[in-house]
Amino acid sequence: MKNKICFVSSSFPRWDPRIFLRQAKSLVLFGFNVTYIVCDGKQDENKEGVMVLNSEFFPKNRFQRFFSGKNLLYKKAISVNADIYQISEPELISLGLKLKRLGKKVIFDMREDYPHLMLSKEYLPKFSRKCISFALSKYLNSSLQKFDLLISVTPQLVNLLKRINPETILVASFPIVRENSQITLEDYENRENTLCYIGTVYRISRQEVLFRTLEEIKNIQYIIAGRMETDYYKSELQSLPYWGKVKFTDGISRDEILELYEKVTIGNSLRDFSGTGYEEGSLGVLKIFEYMEASLPIICSDVKLWKEIVDKYKCGIYVNPNNEEEIKNAIHYLIDNKKEAFEMGQNARKAITEEFNWGTQEVKYIKVINSLLI
Repeated sequence: MKNKICFVSSSFPRWDPRIFLRQAKSLVLFGFNVTYIVCDGKQDENKEGVMVLNSEFFPKNRFQRFFSGKNLLYKKAISVNADIYQISEPELISLGLKLKRLGKKVIFDMREDYPHLMLSKEYLPKFSRKCISFALSKYLNSSLQKFDLLISVTPQLVNLLKRINPETILVASFPIVRENSQITLEDYENRENTLCYIGTVYRISRQEVLFRTLEEIKNIQYIIAGRMETDYYKSELQSLPYWGKVKFTDGISRDEILELYEKVTIGNSLRDFSGTGYEEGSLGVLKIFEYMEASLPIICSDVKLWKEIVDKYKCGIYVNPNNEEEIKNAIHYLIDNKKEAFEMGQNARKAITEEFNWGTQEVKYIKVINSLLI
């Protein structure tokens, strides 16, 4: 009989890039019986060997997500009767502990430094953020030591978690390499100068700085495709003069993202990591590696982890994300030197095929899953 693995999520979509496209599909490929429980109100379905189940809990707001529906999720989870369960959200840690008391193996996949995140959550009153952050940190410290395995996406978080639970490993969400994503110099030179930002638009992406910079660059289009982190930040950006020139798509499918990569010339991965707990940068920012897989040169922040990649592979330009002059010079260089920009994109693709691809992480993930079943 196949070993059963069950993912349980209260907020991630059923086609989540990390859970579904990488972890779950890899487990199916290696012969596991895989179920993914979600809270989206849609029908159950078997997709590419993964059984996706609706928990019958569809939270309409954060309060419901954090405080309601856990019993429904728990009942659905135990009905699967899996050998190993994996959760990714702090609000489901209590569910994980209940599964542990049933003798189940439970993994916590920590994608973000959640206590640190609380300090910047605009939906929380400012006076409460430090207290909530402190309380969450204490809760994680006391709870996560009871889990069978912790995994995370970037070295800083792995080091943090190892102090709580030595059974911690790095499993980054590097891209799945596509065979048909190579481009020619002629194709690249024929594209209109286009800078793109794909994914959630966080305040730390410093779009307002980029907007001021792009006001001075006439021969480039800027595309933003993805959800805004908050309505507050969206309103701020919409009030800026340059917003009218931005091509903004509120949400985008995986297929649409891949189509977009075939039209743009530069990938934007600027983030101001100061005060976030990721001062060295993060390997958990998927967009930077997706740009590289699509053979695009990147403009990224001058943080340690990303500088090391750019210096090793000559695949883009790193700048201070708050320095308009550095950003402007980097954009000008890439649009004025198309052949060099193309070569940077080719180097970026090489970096992915050689080092920063899901295949390298899949091996580690499957190995540690098997070790839990012994």
